[in-house]
Amino acid sequence: MTENEIFFIDITEKKCPMTTVYVRAKLDAMTSGQELDVWLYGTETRKNVRASVQALGHTILADSPVSGRADLYCLSIKRR
Repeated sequence: MTENEIFFIDITEKKCPMTTVYVRAKLDAMTSGQELDVWLYGTETRKNVRASVQALGHTILADSPVSGRADLYCLSIKRR
């Protein structure tokens, strides 16, 4: 793993609260400065994952809808 490596997980099929568990587990396996792109489904999941990531001290770099996919979002996170 390198510092500039960008990781990806798709949690579109996961339900809360497991969505935050999967994201946290991936972030815990990464090193400081690395980035993680997370695809997630639904505004409630989006809100919960954002809050969890920020509470852990990580940075949300981007939060945007995925083009052509209804209610699908991509969060880009930088690990602290």
